[in-house]
Amino acid sequence: MKIVKFILPLLILGLGAVGFVYFQVNTPDSEPLERTVRIPVVAAQAVEKQAVTPTLTVFGRVETPNLSTLTAGIEADVHQVLVWEGNPVQKGQLLITMDTGDSELELLQRQAEVMEIEAQIESDHIRYAADQQALESEQALLAITTKEVARARTLAQSSAGTQATLDTALKDEQRQQLAIVQRRQSIDDFASRQRLWNARLDKARAALRRTQRDIGRSRIVAPFSGRIVEVMVSPGDRPAHGKPLVRLYDDQRLEVRAQVPGQHIQRLRTALEHNEPIHAHTLESETPLTLDRLSSSIAEGQGGVDAFFRSDQPLPELGRTVSLLLSLPEIDDAVLVEINALYGNHQVYLIKEGKLHSRKIRLLGQRQDETGTFLVLDGTDFQAGELILQSRLSQAIHGLEVNVDGFEIQ
Repeated sequence: MKIVKFILPLLILGLGAVGFVYFQVNTPDSEPLERTVRIPVVAAQAVEKQAVTPTLTVFGRVETPNLSTLTAGIEADVHQVLVWEGNPVQKGQLLITMDTGDSELELLQRQAEVMEIEAQIESDHIRYAADQQALESEQALLAITTKEVARARTLAQSSAGTQATLDTALKDEQRQQLAIVQRRQSIDDFASRQRLWNARLDKARAALRRTQRDIGRSRIVAPFSGRIVEVMVSPGDRPAHGKPLVRLYDDQRLEVRAQVPGQHIQRLRTALEHNEPIHAHTLESETPLTLDRLSSSIAEGQGGVDAFFRSDQPLPELGRTVSLLLSLPEIDDAVLVEINALYGNHQVYLIKEGKLHSRKIRLLGQRQDETGTFLVLDGTDFQAGELILQSRLSQAIHGLEVNVDGFEIQ
């Protein structure tokens, strides 16, 4: 029994090994699995060149060239504030009044200075006339004094007069000659005195006009019709000279400033030079606009040129950001493709002999119509009939094999 228990397991293992070998020998060999590569099925379109008016979406900001900050012309207390932020105003409308007490006192002083100088000028004219009359009298007196000297000299020589009488006569003659010299000097100085007084009068009148202007500046009025942006003072404030009081803008001169990529600027400049209208409209409200001008400079770090658009219709509030759809000048030999055809920023794929071939392109804008949005490509490097990949492939690469399911001729 012990021998049987020992041999039985060995017998079972042996039979199992024999069966395994038998099945290994008699089982037919299986063919290895082949790995298949799936070729993507794609859509394509044939190249067709045509004249296209591309569009370009840009973002702009509502601005105005007439944005004024009115400042204090005098240092005085604010008396009244008649407008507030958002109020519409008309040209010449009174906005703010300031206290004129100090300026009115100064005005009285300046007026008195002018009157004083005018009186001095009038007095000098009277003095000049009197000097002319006095000169004639003094010349007559000199003639009499000269005769007296001659007579005193004759008497002194004949011992009928004294030397003292002659000396007295000579002194009177010299004194009269000195009086005539002084009178003539006063007459000759009349023109110089007049120039001096007139200069002082001009200076006093300038100070008077300055004071009158300052009083006028106490009334802050609107330089044009528009709308108030900000009021910086309140009644009772005493702003310094030159401090801002109120800001307003001309709501009839609103425009949209938008930055246009540099690649489109030359065509826009050419259109403006030939008076060809360039139209646009806001995407938010369909407000029509027309290109008015292009900026003459580019700020540091700026990639495009600022364009300014005007509209005959009301625009949104000053400072509002708007989206514009700009219609660019018409382009000949352009190619329209769907948005999916663009890979990266400047690349599409052509399909030649069932394989993809990358092609660098120049994007000229977009075109939007009732059928959708299309990209406008420069057709210079394309041949009519070439196939452009329209499908979006994540594994798209030059040389990739594809099957074209069909394409749409555009």
